[in-house]
Amino acid sequence: MNLEPAEAEVVALEAAAFARALPDPAARMRYERLAESASSGVIPEDLIAPLETMLELVFDTGRPVNRAVLQSVYARTPRGRERFIGTREVNAALQSLRGHTIVELRVTPNGPSQQTFTIETERVRLQLEFDRHGAHVTSLEGG
Repeated sequence: MNLEPAEAEVVALEAAAFARALPDPAARMRYERLAESASSGVIPEDLIAPLETMLELVFDTGRPVNRAVLQSVYARTPRGRERFIGTREVNAALQSLRGHTIVELRVTPNGPSQQTFTIETERVRLQLEFDRHGAHVTSLEGG
């Protein structure tokens, strides 16, 4: 993955900080290598998964140096593209409800980090699942 100079700088800073926080020497070395690769502007294929993991953890638990830049980088990774597709599908399903009268809204917990959001209108029943991987349409009934 190629990085623009501004992306390279931000990813390198985050990866270096991330590496310093890791107690495991092997993991620390992997993220130090990620920081070095980012500085050069190219993330090799074998460091894409660690990049994704680091970015997800930084977004969930940290204060990223530059969220917008890191989100742009994440969107180009396989997991980032997958989340984008899921989000696009959810937005399309929500758009299909435009002009409908909402009859019922409810959230159902499906575990510690998963919920189902049900939206019922006079014509359609839409179920969305939210979990740590993003949002997904699980059911769209009616028409």
